[in-house]
Amino acid sequence: MVQGLFFETVHDGSYSYRRLNRAAINDLRSAPAAGGDEEVAHALIDLLIDDLPEDPQHDGLMDNSETGAVIRCLKTVLRRLGIEFEVPFHDKQGYYSFRMEHENDLSTDLTRVFAPGRAALERREQATFTGGLRGLRGELHNLIFAATQKPEIVWRDVAGGVIEITKNKDHCLLYDRPVGAAVTWSELVRWWQLQDGMYGMPEQRRLQALLTRLRGALNTPEQLLLDSYWNFAMQRGFDDLPALLPQVYLHYDPLAKHQRSRRAEGKVLARQRMDFLMLAPGGRRYVLELDGKDHYSRDGKPAPDLYADMVREDRRLRLQGYEVYRFGGAEFVDSLSAKIMLSGFFHQLLAS
Repeated sequence: MVQGLFFETVHDGSYSYRRLNRAAINDLRSAPAAGGDEEVAHALIDLLIDDLPEDPQHDGLMDNSETGAVIRCLKTVLRRLGIEFEVPFHDKQGYYSFRMEHENDLSTDLTRVFAPGRAALERREQATFTGGLRGLRGELHNLIFAATQKPEIVWRDVAGGVIEITKNKDHCLLYDRPVGAAVTWSELVRWWQLQDGMYGMPEQRRLQALLTRLRGALNTPEQLLLDSYWNFAMQRGFDDLPALLPQVYLHYDPLAKHQRSRRAEGKVLARQRMDFLMLAPGGRRYVLELDGKDHYSRDGKPAPDLYADMVREDRRLRLQGYEVYRFGGAEFVDSLSAKIMLSGFFHQLLAS
Protein backbone atom coordinates (compact mmCIF):
# COMPACT_ATOMS: atom_id res chain seq x y z
CA MET A 1 0.00 0.00 0.00
CA VAL A 2 2.22 2.89 1.23
CA GLN A 3 5.46 1.41 -0.14
CA GLY A 4 3.94 1.26 -3.59
CA LEU A 5 4.22 5.06 -3.62
CA PHE A 6 7.95 5.06 -2.96
CA PHE A 7 9.17 3.44 -6.17
CA GLU A 8 8.25 3.59 -9.82
CA THR A 9 9.12 1.27 -12.69
CA VAL A 10 10.98 2.87 -15.58
CA HIS A 11 10.92 1.19 -18.99
CA ASP A 12 13.95 1.85 -21.16
CA GLY A 13 13.83 -0.02 -24.43
CA SER A 14 14.13 -3.75 -23.81
CA TYR A 15 14.65 -3.54 -20.04
CA SER A 16 13.08 -1.89 -17.03
CA TYR A 17 14.24 -0.89 -13.57
CA ARG A 18 12.85 0.53 -10.34
CA ARG A 19 13.79 3.88 -8.90
CA LEU A 20 12.63 6.18 -6.14
CA ASN A 21 9.46 8.10 -7.00
CA ARG A 22 10.73 11.59 -6.16
CA ALA A 23 7.38 13.21 -6.97
CA ALA A 24 5.61 10.99 -4.42
CA ILE A 25 8.27 11.76 -1.79
CA ASN A 26 7.84 15.49 -2.44
CA ASP A 27 4.06 15.13 -2.14
CA LEU A 28 4.46 13.44 1.24
CA ARG A 29 6.61 16.35 2.40
CA SER A 30 4.03 18.91 1.36
CA ALA A 31 0.83 17.31 2.70
CA PRO A 32 -0.32 14.41 4.93
CA ALA A 33 -0.90 11.05 3.25
CA ALA A 34 -4.44 9.78 2.80
CA GLY A 35 -3.72 6.75 4.99
CA GLY A 36 -2.25 8.84 7.81
CA ASP A 37 1.23 10.12 8.59
CA GLU A 38 1.88 7.44 11.23
CA GLU A 39 1.87 4.64 8.66
CA VAL A 40 4.00 6.71 6.28
CA ALA A 41 6.58 7.39 9.01
CA HIS A 42 6.86 3.69 9.86
CA ALA A 43 7.20 2.85 6.16
CA LEU A 44 9.93 5.48 5.59
CA ILE A 45 11.91 4.13 8.56
CA ASP A 46 11.57 0.59 7.19
CA LEU A 47 12.70 1.81 3.76
CA LEU A 48 15.86 3.36 5.20
CA ILE A 49 16.66 0.32 7.34
CA ASP A 50 16.23 -1.96 4.33
CA ASP A 51 18.14 0.19 1.86
CA LEU A 52 21.10 1.53 3.83
CA PRO A 53 23.68 -1.21 3.33
CA GLU A 54 25.78 -2.98 5.92
CA ASP A 55 28.35 -3.57 3.16
CA PRO A 56 29.51 -0.58 1.03
CA GLN A 57 29.83 -2.98 -1.92
CA HIS A 58 26.03 -3.30 -1.99
CA ASP A 59 24.55 0.15 -2.37
CA GLY A 60 20.83 -0.66 -2.24
CA LEU A 61 18.21 0.78 -4.57
CA MET A 62 18.64 4.46 -3.71
CA ASP A 63 21.58 6.71 -4.50
CA ASN A 64 23.03 9.36 -2.19
CA SER A 65 20.62 12.12 -3.24
CA GLU A 66 17.56 9.88 -3.02
CA THR A 67 18.52 8.70 0.47
CA GLY A 68 18.80 12.33 1.52
CA ALA A 69 15.35 13.06 0.09
CA VAL A 70 13.82 10.18 2.07
CA ILE A 71 15.49 11.33 5.32
CA ARG A 72 14.19 14.89 4.82
CA CYS A 73 10.73 13.51 4.08
CA LEU A 74 10.79 11.39 7.24
CA LYS A 75 11.77 14.38 9.39
CA THR A 76 8.98 16.48 7.88
CA VAL A 77 6.36 13.77 8.43
CA LEU A 78 7.46 13.28 12.03
CA ARG A 79 7.39 17.02 12.63
CA ARG A 80 3.78 17.14 11.39
CA LEU A 81 3.01 14.53 14.05
CA GLY A 82 4.67 16.68 16.71
CA ILE A 83 7.73 14.42 16.95
CA GLU A 84 11.21 15.92 16.90
CA PHE A 85 13.69 13.21 15.90
CA GLU A 86 17.15 13.87 14.54
CA VAL A 87 18.69 11.27 12.20
CA PRO A 88 22.48 11.31 12.85
CA PHE A 89 23.27 11.54 9.11
CA HIS A 90 21.79 13.40 6.14
CA ASP A 91 22.35 11.04 3.22
CA LYS A 92 24.04 7.76 2.25
CA GLN A 93 27.56 9.18 2.32
CA GLY A 94 26.83 10.63 5.73
CA TYR A 95 25.73 7.17 6.86
CA TYR A 96 29.07 5.68 5.73
CA SER A 97 30.93 8.38 7.71
CA PHE A 98 28.70 7.72 10.72
CA ARG A 99 29.57 4.02 10.59
CA MET A 100 33.30 4.72 10.31
CA GLU A 101 33.24 7.11 13.27
CA HIS A 102 31.51 4.48 15.41
CA GLU A 103 33.16 1.41 13.90
CA ASN A 104 32.97 -0.81 16.97
CA ASP A 105 29.88 0.74 18.49
CA LEU A 106 26.44 -0.90 18.51
CA SER A 107 24.95 2.59 18.02
CA THR A 108 25.39 2.17 14.25
CA ASP A 109 22.80 -0.62 14.18
CA LEU A 110 19.96 0.95 12.21
CA THR A 111 17.26 -0.55 14.38
CA ARG A 112 18.86 1.25 17.33
CA VAL A 113 19.37 4.46 15.34
CA PHE A 114 15.65 4.71 14.56
CA ALA A 115 14.39 3.24 17.86
CA PRO A 116 13.68 6.67 19.46
CA GLY A 117 11.57 7.65 16.43
CA ARG A 118 9.70 4.34 16.57
CA ALA A 119 9.10 4.75 20.30
CA ALA A 120 7.73 8.27 19.83
CA LEU A 121 5.38 7.04 17.09
CA GLU A 122 4.16 4.20 19.27
CA ARG A 123 3.55 6.52 22.23
CA ARG A 124 1.59 8.86 19.98
CA GLU A 125 -0.47 6.02 18.50
CA GLN A 126 -1.29 4.66 21.95
CA ALA A 127 -2.13 8.10 23.34
CA THR A 128 -4.61 8.81 20.53
CA PHE A 129 -6.06 5.31 20.26
CA THR A 130 -9.35 4.56 22.04
CA GLY A 131 -12.00 1.86 21.96
CA GLY A 132 -9.70 -1.12 21.45
CA LEU A 133 -9.72 -4.60 22.86
CA ARG A 134 -8.58 -5.31 26.36
CA GLY A 135 -6.17 -8.12 27.09
CA LEU A 136 -5.87 -10.26 30.19
CA ARG A 137 -4.78 -7.27 32.28
CA GLY A 138 -5.52 -4.16 30.22
CA GLU A 139 -5.43 -2.98 26.61
CA LEU A 140 -3.85 -5.21 24.00
CA HIS A 141 -0.72 -3.27 23.00
CA ASN A 142 1.48 -6.03 21.57
CA LEU A 143 0.81 -9.37 19.90
CA ILE A 144 3.75 -11.77 19.87
CA PHE A 145 2.97 -14.64 17.54
CA ALA A 146 4.35 -17.24 15.10
CA ALA A 147 6.90 -18.02 17.81
CA THR A 148 9.24 -20.97 17.30
CA GLN A 149 11.42 -20.10 20.30
CA LYS A 150 10.55 -18.19 23.45
CA PRO A 151 11.58 -14.52 23.08
CA GLU A 152 13.29 -12.47 25.75
CA ILE A 153 11.47 -9.20 26.36
CA VAL A 154 12.30 -5.88 28.01
CA TRP A 155 9.96 -2.96 28.62
CA ARG A 156 11.20 -0.03 26.55
CA ASP A 157 8.40 2.21 27.84
CA VAL A 158 6.54 0.72 30.81
CA ALA A 159 3.95 3.52 31.04
CA GLY A 160 3.23 3.34 27.32
CA GLY A 161 3.25 -0.46 27.15
CA VAL A 162 6.09 -0.51 24.58
CA ILE A 163 8.21 -3.66 24.60
CA GLU A 164 11.36 -4.69 22.79
CA ILE A 165 12.38 -8.25 21.99
CA THR A 166 16.06 -8.56 22.86
CA LYS A 167 16.64 -12.24 22.08
CA ASN A 168 15.11 -14.68 19.59
CA LYS A 169 13.39 -11.84 17.73
CA ASP A 170 14.09 -13.70 14.49
CA HIS A 171 12.03 -16.59 15.86
CA CYS A 172 8.78 -14.68 16.41
CA LEU A 173 6.70 -11.83 15.01
CA LEU A 174 5.63 -8.72 16.94
CA TYR A 175 2.42 -6.98 15.81
CA ASP A 176 3.07 -3.62 17.44
CA ARG A 177 0.22 -1.58 15.97
CA PRO A 178 -2.82 -0.51 18.04
CA VAL A 179 -5.39 -3.31 18.10
CA GLY A 180 -8.91 -2.14 17.35
CA ALA A 181 -12.10 -4.17 17.48
CA ALA A 182 -10.46 -6.83 15.29
CA VAL A 183 -7.31 -7.71 13.40
CA THR A 184 -8.29 -8.56 9.85
CA TRP A 185 -6.17 -10.17 7.16
CA SER A 186 -5.91 -6.80 5.38
CA GLU A 187 -4.56 -5.15 8.55
CA LEU A 188 -2.09 -7.98 9.09
CA VAL A 189 -0.94 -7.77 5.47
CA ARG A 190 -0.46 -3.98 5.76
CA TRP A 191 1.69 -4.56 8.85
CA TRP A 192 3.59 -7.39 7.10
CA GLN A 193 4.49 -5.24 4.09
CA LEU A 194 6.27 -2.82 6.45
CA GLN A 195 8.59 -5.54 7.71
CA ASP A 196 12.20 -5.86 6.56
CA GLY A 197 12.56 -6.92 2.94
CA MET A 198 8.84 -6.76 2.11
CA TYR A 199 8.38 -3.25 0.71
CA GLY A 200 9.50 -4.01 -2.86
CA MET A 201 7.94 -7.45 -3.18
CA PRO A 202 4.96 -8.09 -5.52
CA GLU A 203 1.68 -8.56 -3.67
CA GLN A 204 1.21 -12.28 -4.38
CA ARG A 205 4.77 -13.11 -3.36
CA ARG A 206 4.33 -11.03 -0.22
CA LEU A 207 1.14 -12.91 0.67
CA GLN A 208 2.85 -16.24 0.09
CA ALA A 209 5.79 -15.13 2.23
CA LEU A 210 3.38 -14.30 5.07
CA LEU A 211 1.69 -17.69 4.85
CA THR A 212 5.06 -19.46 4.72
CA ARG A 213 6.25 -17.58 7.81
CA LEU A 214 3.08 -18.41 9.76
CA ARG A 215 3.25 -22.09 8.75
CA GLY A 216 6.89 -22.24 9.85
CA ALA A 217 5.83 -22.01 13.50
CA LEU A 218 3.46 -24.98 13.30
CA ASN A 219 3.47 -28.77 13.22
CA THR A 220 1.67 -30.71 10.47
CA PRO A 221 -1.86 -30.83 12.01
CA GLU A 222 -1.61 -27.14 12.95
CA GLN A 223 -0.51 -26.30 9.40
CA LEU A 224 -3.60 -28.11 8.11
CA LEU A 225 -5.80 -25.96 10.35
CA LEU A 226 -4.12 -22.74 9.22
CA ASP A 227 -4.22 -23.75 5.53
CA SER A 228 -7.91 -24.61 5.83
CA TYR A 229 -8.76 -21.20 7.24
CA TRP A 230 -6.51 -19.41 4.73
CA ASN A 231 -8.37 -21.13 1.87
CA PHE A 232 -11.72 -20.45 3.58
CA ALA A 233 -10.83 -16.74 3.78
CA MET A 234 -9.54 -16.59 0.19
CA GLN A 235 -12.85 -17.95 -1.08
CA ARG A 236 -14.72 -15.19 0.79
CA GLY A 237 -12.76 -12.07 -0.12
CA PHE A 238 -9.94 -12.54 2.42
CA ASP A 239 -9.28 -8.89 3.38
CA ASP A 240 -12.17 -8.26 5.78
CA LEU A 241 -12.10 -11.61 7.54
CA PRO A 242 -10.29 -11.84 10.91
CA ALA A 243 -6.70 -13.06 10.70
CA LEU A 244 -5.73 -16.33 12.37
CA LEU A 245 -2.56 -15.78 14.40
CA PRO A 246 -0.58 -18.91 15.33
CA GLN A 247 1.48 -19.55 18.46
CA VAL A 248 0.45 -16.40 20.33
CA TYR A 249 1.70 -15.34 23.75
CA LEU A 250 -1.32 -14.23 25.78
CA HIS A 251 0.80 -13.80 28.88
CA TYR A 252 4.52 -14.03 29.51
CA ASP A 253 6.84 -15.34 32.21
CA PRO A 254 10.47 -14.22 31.66
CA LEU A 255 11.75 -17.37 33.37
CA ALA A 256 11.75 -20.86 31.90
CA LYS A 257 9.69 -23.49 33.70
CA HIS A 258 12.74 -25.20 35.25
CA GLN A 259 14.03 -21.82 36.49
CA ARG A 260 10.71 -20.82 38.03
CA SER A 261 10.29 -24.21 39.74
CA ARG A 262 13.59 -23.70 41.63
CA ARG A 263 12.46 -20.34 43.01
CA ALA A 264 10.17 -19.65 45.92
CA GLU A 265 8.49 -16.53 44.63
CA GLY A 266 5.87 -17.98 42.36
CA LYS A 267 4.23 -20.73 40.38
CA VAL A 268 4.87 -21.28 36.69
CA LEU A 269 2.41 -19.44 34.46
CA ALA A 270 0.40 -22.15 32.74
CA ARG A 271 -0.01 -22.12 28.97
CA GLN A 272 1.69 -18.84 28.17
CA ARG A 273 1.32 -19.54 24.45
CA MET A 274 -1.90 -20.40 22.60
CA ASP A 275 -2.03 -22.46 19.40
CA PHE A 276 -4.17 -19.87 17.57
CA LEU A 277 -5.83 -16.54 18.33
CA MET A 278 -8.48 -14.80 16.23
CA LEU A 279 -9.59 -11.25 17.03
CA ALA A 280 -12.96 -10.94 15.30
CA PRO A 281 -15.37 -8.02 14.75
CA GLY A 282 -17.43 -7.02 17.75
CA GLY A 283 -14.50 -7.55 20.12
CA ARG A 284 -14.87 -11.35 20.03
CA ARG A 285 -11.67 -13.21 20.83
CA TYR A 286 -11.36 -16.86 19.81
CA VAL A 287 -8.64 -19.18 21.09
CA LEU A 288 -8.24 -22.38 19.06
CA GLU A 289 -6.32 -25.27 20.61
CA LEU A 290 -5.28 -28.52 18.96
CA ASP A 291 -4.79 -31.12 21.68
CA GLY A 292 -2.35 -34.00 21.43
CA LYS A 293 -1.73 -36.69 24.02
CA ASP A 294 0.50 -34.42 26.06
CA HIS A 295 -2.56 -32.41 27.09
CA TYR A 296 -4.04 -35.26 29.11
CA SER A 297 -1.39 -37.99 29.54
CA ARG A 298 2.16 -38.44 30.79
CA ASP A 299 4.42 -41.25 29.48
CA GLY A 300 1.39 -42.81 27.82
CA LYS A 301 -0.66 -42.93 31.02
CA PRO A 302 -3.68 -40.78 31.93
CA ALA A 303 -2.68 -37.69 33.92
CA PRO A 304 -5.70 -36.16 35.70
CA ASP A 305 -3.55 -33.28 36.98
CA LEU A 306 -2.68 -32.19 33.41
CA TYR A 307 -6.33 -32.32 32.41
CA ALA A 308 -7.31 -30.34 35.53
CA ASP A 309 -4.70 -27.66 34.73
CA MET A 310 -6.05 -27.41 31.18
CA VAL A 311 -9.71 -26.95 32.11
CA ARG A 312 -8.77 -24.57 34.94
CA GLU A 313 -6.91 -22.36 32.45
CA ASP A 314 -9.86 -22.58 30.03
CA ARG A 315 -12.17 -21.24 32.75
CA ARG A 316 -9.78 -18.38 33.45
CA LEU A 317 -9.58 -17.44 29.76
CA ARG A 318 -13.36 -17.52 29.41
CA LEU A 319 -13.77 -15.26 32.43
CA GLN A 320 -11.34 -12.84 30.75
CA GLY A 321 -13.52 -12.71 27.62
CA TYR A 322 -11.92 -15.35 25.39
CA GLU A 323 -13.93 -18.11 23.71
CA VAL A 324 -11.94 -21.36 23.71
CA TYR A 325 -12.44 -24.07 21.06
CA ARG A 326 -10.53 -27.36 21.27
CA PHE A 327 -9.79 -29.92 18.58
CA GLY A 328 -8.66 -33.46 19.30
CA GLY A 329 -5.60 -34.80 17.52
CA ALA A 330 -7.62 -37.78 16.28
CA GLU A 331 -9.75 -35.39 14.20
CA PHE A 332 -6.69 -34.67 12.04
CA VAL A 333 -5.60 -38.22 11.25
CA ASP A 334 -7.47 -38.13 7.92
CA SER A 335 -6.61 -34.81 6.24
CA LEU A 336 -9.63 -34.78 3.88
CA SER A 337 -12.08 -35.33 6.74
CA ALA A 338 -10.25 -32.68 8.76
CA LYS A 339 -10.56 -30.12 5.95
CA ILE A 340 -14.32 -30.75 5.66
CA MET A 341 -14.73 -30.49 9.44
CA LEU A 342 -12.71 -27.26 9.63
CA SER A 343 -14.58 -25.61 6.76
CA GLY A 344 -17.87 -26.27 8.53
CA PHE A 345 -16.45 -25.03 11.83
CA PHE A 346 -15.19 -21.72 10.42
CA HIS A 347 -18.46 -21.18 8.56
CA GLN A 348 -20.45 -21.60 11.78
CA LEU A 349 -17.97 -19.62 13.90
CA LEU A 350 -17.98 -16.53 11.69
CA ALA A 351 -21.68 -16.70 10.86
CA SER A 352 -22.57 -16.44 14.55
